[in-house]
Amino acid sequence: MRNIILLLALAATLIVLTNLSALMADWHYVVTGEPGEVLYATGFDDRLDDWERYDGRLSAQMADSALRIDVGASQSLPFSTSRFYFGDFDLTVRARPLAGPLDNGYGVIFRAQDSRNYYVFLISSDGYYQVRRALDGQPKVLSDWIPSTLIVQGLDADNELRVVAQGETFQFFVNGQALELCIPDDPDAVSTYADQCIQGQMLPELVDDAIDRGQIGVIAQALDEPGVAVEFDNVRVFSPEASGG
Repeated sequence: MRNIILLLALAATLIVLTNLSALMADWHYVVTGEPGEVLYATGFDDRLDDWERYDGRLSAQMADSALRIDVGASQSLPFSTSRFYFGDFDLTVRARPLAGPLDNGYGVIFRAQDSRNYYVFLISSDGYYQVRRALDGQPKVLSDWIPSTLIVQGLDADNELRVVAQGETFQFFVNGQALELCIPDDPDAVSTYADQCIQGQMLPELVDDAIDRGQIGVIAQALDEPGVAVEFDNVRVFSPEASGG
């Protein structure tokens, strides 16, 4: 009887340890701070090991004190994330497209938990912006491509992107100016913009509670034509102020 009890106790301990290991594998320290406090900053002159790097047709590498992403295949969206996790944050980054068609996409990825769960804020070299999400591998356009004169168009053009995330509320900025989003009236619908927001409203913020924390990073997109190259610099992450402005 004693041996049976011991075996049952060991089995129970093994189950607990297995479940604990699984929980620990999914646990990450989330960086927080007081409102306005700097949580992270890099100019890519140092702290290079903080960011994912890789080679190939889709690559993310350091070059000339910047993080450069090259997209050598069409319909591709490679990205590089830092190793730190954030919940609420106020993120800014400078981006400069170097090569490829103007019909591209580049910007930031945030609250990224893996390659199947994340948010993305993109602008394009022909003057559009978009917000979308992937959840369990299923992509969804949260705000469709919208034209904006705030975006500096063309190659070798600097644009500063900013995302403020506070709980389930997000705000987006380009070059210091707030952007409006095309939010569908039906929360299950996909955002559609064609000279106006179709079956939705233009709103100053997005409300979405699908992902509450994750990594921040940078991202570039090639659509029908490959050859997109974008460099990113001056990443700054603050703890957001109460107003988010």
